[in-house]
Amino acid sequence: MLKSTAMSERAPVERRHVIAGATPAQVYDVVSDFPSYPRLFPEMKATRVISGGDAPRAGGTIRVEFRLQIVLPVRYVLDLVCDPATHSMDWTFVEGEIVTHSVGSWRLTPEGDGTAMTYRVSLDVKAPVPGFVLRKVTDGLVAASIPAMFRSIEREVHVRHPPAQVRQT
Repeated sequence: MLKSTAMSERAPVERRHVIAGATPAQVYDVVSDFPSYPRLFPEMKATRVISGGDAPRAGGTIRVEFRLQIVLPVRYVLDLVCDPATHSMDWTFVEGEIVTHSVGSWRLTPEGDGTAMTYRVSLDVKAPVPGFVLRKVTDGLVAASIPAMFRSIEREVHVRHPPAQVRQT
């Protein structure tokens, strides 16, 4: 059962990045490849597709468990609604330890000779500090990690689809 269907009350963190020479389908191929996340992102230690494994290609909902190491081990499960036709993805929090809420989205759109990636996320965690401090720290950590995430995705897109192949797909 989904615990949240909308962004939390505070403004989500939103960032945008353009990958030159890549199509939205090529970028979607990377961001929807959850089993590859531990190889792409150093803090991600494991992912496990629980259900809906064909959703990234066929459309629909996929449930994925994520395990990270960020100071402490972190585990959470998300339901991700994948739309390969529009190269978009929305997710909602299902369960987890430390992470208590997460909603977000990917929007991949053509821009010039490349693809604009818009990443939007709201994340809540539990810790023994005042809520307003925790929200500022959480949003700051999320915002600080996004540029490295974008670089990893961009590298992987160009590994999977070298520039000579970009316009053929």
